[in-house]
Amino acid sequence: MSSSRSSAARIPLTKNSQWTLAWTSRPASDLAFGEPVGAPRTGHIDRVWAIATAVVDGLPVAVSGGSDRTLRLWDLTSGQQIGQPFTSRADYDYVESLATTVLDGRPVAVFAGGNKGIVRVCDLVSGQQVGEPFRGHTDWVKAVATTVVDGRPVGVSGGHDKTVCMWDLRSGEQIGEPFRGHTHWVTAIATAVVDGRTVAISGGHDRTLRLWDLKSGRRIGKPLRGHTYHVELVVTTVVDGQPVAISSGKDDGTLRLWDLRSRQQIGEPLRGDTGFVKAVASTVLDGRPVAVSGGIDGNVRIWDLESRQQIGKPLIGHTDQVRAIATTVVDGRPVAVSASDDCTVRMWDLSSGRRVDESPNRHTGYVSAVATTALDGRSVAVTGSYDKTVRVWDLATGEQVGDPLPGHTDMVTAVATALVGGQPAVVTGSSDKAVRVWNLRLGAQIGGPFTGHTDAVCMAAVVELDGQPVAVIGSYDETIRMWNLNTGEEIDASRASRRRWTGAVGATTLNGRPVALTVTQDGTLKVLDLTTDRSTTTSPADRHGESMHNLAVTTIGDRPAAIVASRNSSDPVTMWDLATGNALGQLPTKATGAVAAATVDGQPIAVTTSYQTVRVWKLTTRRQVGPDLHFPKPVTEVAISADGDVIVCFDRDIAVFTNTPAPREH
Repeated sequence: MSSSRSSAARIPLTKNSQWTLAWTSRPASDLAFGEPVGAPRTGHIDRVWAIATAVVDGLPVAVSGGSDRTLRLWDLTSGQQIGQPFTSRADYDYVESLATTVLDGRPVAVFAGGNKGIVRVCDLVSGQQVGEPFRGHTDWVKAVATTVVDGRPVGVSGGHDKTVCMWDLRSGEQIGEPFRGHTHWVTAIATAVVDGRTVAISGGHDRTLRLWDLKSGRRIGKPLRGHTYHVELVVTTVVDGQPVAISSGKDDGTLRLWDLRSRQQIGEPLRGDTGFVKAVASTVLDGRPVAVSGGIDGNVRIWDLESRQQIGKPLIGHTDQVRAIATTVVDGRPVAVSASDDCTVRMWDLSSGRRVDESPNRHTGYVSAVATTALDGRSVAVTGSYDKTVRVWDLATGEQVGDPLPGHTDMVTAVATALVGGQPAVVTGSSDKAVRVWNLRLGAQIGGPFTGHTDAVCMAAVVELDGQPVAVIGSYDETIRMWNLNTGEEIDASRASRRRWTGAVGATTLNGRPVALTVTQDGTLKVLDLTTDRSTTTSPADRHGESMHNLAVTTIGDRPAAIVASRNSSDPVTMWDLATGNALGQLPTKATGAVAAATVDGQPIAVTTSYQTVRVWKLTTRRQVGPDLHFPKPVTEVAISADGDVIVCFDRDIAVFTNTPAPREH
């Protein structure tokens, strides 16, 4: 969706004892802080009280609201306001709390404020209100947050009526009864996942934090106590693999960290050199979880949550107190956006404090597909993007190899690598329904596009059939088609097109015969013999037929195997023996996103993803290799090279983790 420019950054050639984040261009000791990116964003005619980030029409944006009763959109690449402000209706007052999410594929803002007890949803593309306002609170709404519960997007709100309410954002209906327990105003709301449960964390003027299980509607444990004044705000993040809440107390000038599993405070509070912290957000900076805070002194501070120390000097620019902070990634760098009573919105480059120069060597949209191969003795990654281009990256240097490969007229959604005529090549599929083949050495398309699908291409794999490289392509038209990459001829189109599927497609060799793997509409993993067009193995990939799936193909021992993940967060990642159809075991993780697998140093390795977390596994032992890898944005795709480099695509960015011959196991 996004068109903020992004790149695979220059990667230091440093080998460590485990997979190590290597996407920053210089060490932390060289970082400089203190300069806002560009001029402040002006437009509000009164104090700005709330801010959040989103992606709208492919652009990274900030959404701000305040006491002038408007919502405004800001292009974070150009710094310009987008369109006209959204102005509230007559029965609505200030915008005091704001969160963004995606509702039915469209970015929306959920916001509240004023004395009417109303929560509204605004479509950020059209600028129009979505549905009717949510009316359930009986007094001022002071805080909103968004999350997903049982597959449906929800909003969570708290206010002066001392309650926490949950809303179905699609239907506009309140879910269950209000959560009661606070003895004074609720002024802060955040959400997290703790031990597989989606929870809300609320804070209030009773000086406590409370945890709520959003599925059951029940309070979890006793209130968290420690603040000596009103709890003003709360956000969540992950520190050392643990879900953590960060809270601020009014007038005590502290940030406190809470372990959400044990519900205990972590260490001593974080204290700046001035008082009252009014805004905080979390992100990842140079591989470290950090908090970004702002307060009554108008300054923005960055805190290392592992060392619990302030990083660098305060970021100075606002002339009045900072009311709200949000974080995002722009041009491949972590950015904070702050809103202030000085009526301005400012954007801060957290890595260098400098404006990020635009470069043509970057994707300008979400990275949606990735694969690895070797090109002239170099390990390279090939990425496809919503910007309609295919790009090649040198994994040793992080530099783009050659020019982008244009040709597709819509977003590139599938990438697979092959050898065509003895030359390294890439097969790409797109929402334009076409399949294209490229010679990577020449940077040129081989022949014309393959056509025949009636909907967007979403999966691509390559297998050898009778000594010829064959592309196995899946589409949202629920069919599989195959093309001989040397001749460009479609293979058994009539039979292949009848093979209906849903979640994933892959290809490998089984007993010397080429096979395709598909997940069908009933949630079954099928192994299709490409020479006979028969299903040789059927395995129950998932008990939920409607679930979408992700799969990767590898070899465990001498057995071809599939690694299958489901969108259902309660289902484990399962390994299947493709020859027998028997399960080979499960990985001790819940993964709902992309998966990848490869043989590294003779060992089968898998990479699993879940939202913003990536894990690496040794499949023979089913043990995790290295720590969890956390990202500031949801992970879209992953790949692992034969050298063991793990490539992670998140938002518009590409991170590369290097490997040593003997990775440490956990």
